[in-house]
Amino acid sequence: MGAIALLGASGVSGFAVNPKLQARSSKSTKLFGIRCENKYYQLEELEDKDNCTTELFLTEDGQVEVGKTDGPVWTGAIGRWAVIPGSNNFKMGITRRYSGGQGNTDMGEFSYELHRTFTGEMTSVGDSVGITGVMTSHDAYGNDSIEVGFFNMIDGTDVRMDRRPDARTGVSQS
Repeated sequence: MGAIALLGASGVSGFAVNPKLQARSSKSTKLFGIRCENKYYQLEELEDKDNCTTELFLTEDGQVEVGKTDGPVWTGAIGRWAVIPGSNNFKMGITRRYSGGQGNTDMGEFSYELHRTFTGEMTSVGDSVGITGVMTSHDAYGNDSIEVGFFNMIDGTDVRMDRRPDARTGVSQS
């Protein structure tokens, strides 16, 4: 008999049974999680009235390589990503470092870091992966998680490989 989990703001709040979802066979179907590693993505960040697109590469070991962007230019960026085992729940953190100002002014030169956490769900259409969800930040003391916008990640591996045949595929060459 099939069960549908009803999700509330705090997680699973109950179950409802749908008799139409009963299994008709003793055979079971094994579902596999979506594979998102070793792929290039276009990260679309939608924060307030602003949006920007940044190229990312998710490595097999959980690192995020941050590429070109049409948003604010950063001086350094690092990131990590993970998928909760047995699910398609995606989580990624990216910290970007920015610099500004001029040494000969009252403000002088300065730099700061901005960290965003991206939490969402992966879907697949054929061999392409899409991820959508929310972006969060933390208050100045790192205590409260504040929702600051939304994001989409679109698998751009095939397009990038067509454009640059020498681009890395994430598979080591023997």
